[in-house]
Amino acid sequence: MSSRLLTPRWLSGHVLAVGLTVAFAVLGFWQLDRHYQQRDANRVLEERLAESPISLAEATAVDDPELRRVQVSGRYDYPAQLELRPRARRGRVGYEQIVPLDTGNQIVLVNRGFIADAAGVARLDPGTDAELTVTGTVRLSQGTSRFGPQNPETGVLETIARIDLDRLAPQFPGGLADVYVDLIAEEPDPGGLETMLPAPPEPTNRPNFLYALQWWAFAGIASIGWVVLVRKQLYGG
Repeated sequence: MSSRLLTPRWLSGHVLAVGLTVAFAVLGFWQLDRHYQQRDANRVLEERLAESPISLAEATAVDDPELRRVQVSGRYDYPAQLELRPRARRGRVGYEQIVPLDTGNQIVLVNRGFIADAAGVARLDPGTDAELTVTGTVRLSQGTSRFGPQNPETGVLETIARIDLDRLAPQFPGGLADVYVDLIAEEPDPGGLETMLPAPPEPTNRPNFLYALQWWAFAGIASIGWVVLVRKQLYGG
């Protein structure tokens, strides 16, 4: 009777059962690896948000400056500000106000936060141009994407869809920093329209470990189910 298990149909079933078991097991280990990556990333985020602010030069001197707290001093160049659109928060339409901060050595784009203003009147009420100190979180360029709105490829931009620093650099001849800053605080208060600060980075909580257990359960079901089927073929029942 065991010869039946060596027919092409059964051999194909053996290969399929083994293949599914291995594939499900590999997917489980892949999700487990993502679980550890997420845990490490959350630990790094927690450590960086607890650090005291450093200078932008110190932050960008390391291999991974993102999410580090920094302090940068300079003057806002309000006429050159950008409007990051479309944006909506708490049911209100507006934009995120991206203002160049001239440090004397380079230009640093500062995301001052959301303004509930559909018309863009922040340009008419920019606030003071006095020197101030910005405390914020370092963020990397958003670059380009295949999905969603994109920045126009040419021309000087006032309204942008993404903070693509390579695209924006030509319109800031003073030298644009290769990172930007999400605002946390300003000293002194520059005035202007009230903004809702950028949302602080939060830890990710994807259930990758549960996904790993799920894939391993599928592997067990595939292998045990096939063994049961083979036993029935051999011994009946």
